[in-house]
Amino acid sequence: MTSYKDSLSEVWKNDIGFLQIVSELSGFCAALWTVGKPVEAEGWTSCEPLAHPCFLNESLRMELEKACHEDQPGFYFDNDQIFYGVMQIGRFCLALGPVATLYSQKEVLQEYAEEYGCEVSAIVNTDLVKLTQYMNLLHYHFIGTPIQEKPVIGQIEIKDKWSSSGALEAYQLEQSENDRTYEGAAAFENKLFQTVAEGNIQALKEIISNATIEYNDVGSFFPEQSKEREYLVVSIITILTRVAIQSGVPVEEAHELGAVFLNKLGNLAVAGRPVFGLSYNAMLEFTGLVKRHKEEKSRISYTEACKAFIEKNFRKDLQVSDIAEAVGLTRTYLSRLFHESEGMTIQQYIQKTKCRHAANMLQYTDYPIAEIAQYNGFSSQSYFGVCFQNWYGMTPNAYRKAKR
Repeated sequence: MTSYKDSLSEVWKNDIGFLQIVSELSGFCAALWTVGKPVEAEGWTSCEPLAHPCFLNESLRMELEKACHEDQPGFYFDNDQIFYGVMQIGRFCLALGPVATLYSQKEVLQEYAEEYGCEVSAIVNTDLVKLTQYMNLLHYHFIGTPIQEKPVIGQIEIKDKWSSSGALEAYQLEQSENDRTYEGAAAFENKLFQTVAEGNIQALKEIISNATIEYNDVGSFFPEQSKEREYLVVSIITILTRVAIQSGVPVEEAHELGAVFLNKLGNLAVAGRPVFGLSYNAMLEFTGLVKRHKEEKSRISYTEACKAFIEKNFRKDLQVSDIAEAVGLTRTYLSRLFHESEGMTIQQYIQKTKCRHAANMLQYTDYPIAEIAQYNGFSSQSYFGVCFQNWYGMTPNAYRKAKR
């Protein structure tokens, strides 16, 4: 295996040295390789040569590469108990791990080591927050992202790829929410409830970062650990469904998302596949669902307030800045919200409102067109004619004749 110390620039030699120090301080194995190239050609690891799982297993290495993101650290769960920290550095992929949860059983680690042909000593028992801290440090060193006061988890990937959106399209709601909860997880439930209810994805990532969910902390449900995890994920999905409904998500939409996650959980359990990583995806998707509905509700509220203000003041020389001040938003933000909601600018809507009121006067009164133009806030009769024809496809005079 080629050593970066021998083949790359002085800068990279220093970076490899930094990786070596981080590996020694943390106890985590570190690996660095060029994306898409054989590790024999360009690969480095702090483990003994050919002792890192991603160098021994091409499929695992490809999955780690997919989980890499340059804008933030990522985390890849290879199963319920073994995970990696990953990040992209230009054309290189960096990985810390394998790391095991604090309560992982020795036989599980031994089985994993045998599967990938590595040493059990290469797998460190820790929690997600410690790995997150070291990944944030590496991201600061290589990418320059400032280290936050609280370590924040990045992208989460699980071994079994699945998208809820595809399942939602095929799913038809057949039964109501299965309302099952478990004692012992009250603290976690309360924190999760508040975060999901706020639609705060960033806060959710902080919760996941600050404490890995350990099964011992939430009570024992079943003698078999795999069944215990399955029940825990069921309770989490149930909580998420209920919180989403209470936070304003339509009942059917929340039930559908919860049901497809429960169906996926069942399929994973029957196949003997890891299930706990699914709970992280459910947390993120439900929080995102609440966030989208809150944003939509806010957008509709501000848009309606804007339209009401225009209706009341359309005869004046209205400026967008005046409307923005009245509804309590910046001019730019209100303009964007209104255009997304109505498909036109605020000025176009003002013009349309003026013309709508003018059309009523043309049809039901005998006021001269010049007076109608002035009364509805147009700067001149000619400008009124241009605007009116733009919205109604005919001149004001032709409209009056056609409606009488």
